[in-house]
Amino acid sequence: MSAKKPVALVSVPTAPRKFTGRFLVRLDAKTNTAAIIRAAKTGGLKLTTLADEHSDGPLSKLLQQSDGVIFERLRIALINDAGAQRLEQLQQSPNTPFLSSERERVVRVCQAGSKGRGMYKDTSSATWGVHAVGAVAVRATGKGVKLAVLDTGFDFTHPDFSGRTIHRKSFVGTRAAKDNEGHGTHIAGIAGGDRKGRDGARYGLASGARLYVGKILDDNGEGTDGVTLAGIEWALGKGCQIITMSFGAPVGVGDPCSEVFEQVARIAMASRCLLIAASGNESERATGKPMIAAVNHPANCPSIMAVGALTPVLGVADYSCAGTGEAGGQVDIAAPGDNILSAKPGGGYRRESGTSMATAFVAGVAALLWEQYPSAGAGDIWARLTQQAWRLSLPAADIGAGLCALRN
Repeated sequence: MSAKKPVALVSVPTAPRKFTGRFLVRLDAKTNTAAIIRAAKTGGLKLTTLADEHSDGPLSKLLQQSDGVIFERLRIALINDAGAQRLEQLQQSPNTPFLSSERERVVRVCQAGSKGRGMYKDTSSATWGVHAVGAVAVRATGKGVKLAVLDTGFDFTHPDFSGRTIHRKSFVGTRAAKDNEGHGTHIAGIAGGDRKGRDGARYGLASGARLYVGKILDDNGEGTDGVTLAGIEWALGKGCQIITMSFGAPVGVGDPCSEVFEQVARIAMASRCLLIAASGNESERATGKPMIAAVNHPANCPSIMAVGALTPVLGVADYSCAGTGEAGGQVDIAAPGDNILSAKPGGGYRRESGTSMATAFVAGVAALLWEQYPSAGAGDIWARLTQQAWRLSLPAADIGAGLCALRN
């Protein structure tokens, strides 16, 4: 048996801007919001809430008017960097409602440049990804399921979505939630696009789902933890059952997951909402010295479903991150991610590759399953996704349970 080349598990190079300077704080679940605000005031911190009347437009406006913002459903506070010392003092006081804290990260879209051809191909009836997940013969459309897409926004004038009610909220820039980058439209097209595009080929999965578009990434595809939490808070308030998050922040091998996002994911699951996130695109598997990067934040949280990307020959995509066996999380499932056709702003279509696209496929399949099992909880849908996955002859560290697929 020939020896395999060693695979290096190394830390990902530091991004241009990894942290914002602000802090995320877990709040005591038994202390009400008014009492938390009073406790903060005694320590010199002015906190406010993400109430509906304030939440249209950028979160930064609220942070300019106060020392921090409380996400009430999530039991998390976002504190400005200027309040760090006062926060530390509050955390050390007896019976404090301010629990552990961590630095707020910058998150980015998980989009790659790799494109492939292989076993599965686009046909006149559907794209290769739709074929691979087994959606062509399934009658379910995701009807009655509320699906949130937190991303760069959406092209609400795209003809393939005419006549659909699409809810929107922008947490960056204007209220329109318009997608000027294209990533959000592409993701929404895969997860909840129509059964037939303009040329007749199907590229979307849950055409009957009610879409909730939250613009939490700017026109450069960049956002922060705090704005992500604002989007999750909004989606939970609307009763969304699925929140797809095709973005992330690189982490080093062995880095622990965020306690804040793990708490948020558990709260979401208890509210019958499943969080699905991209594993990340920092790996370089095709080089002479393969480098496999750890699963991104926030996908590395145990209660967030982390998605890896597959090629048309059902191989692991060159860029797809993996579970490292350390504290840095694991891949839970995999889906088509290479050379994926979907909607783009302006009414047309384009091909993109990345764990972002794979995440959208899993979200769409989850919506189809939830229509079939309307009384299911988030944990039940998670179990069905992994139990129905097609086992492949690939390491679980790369693809988790296998190819996300529907069983007829």
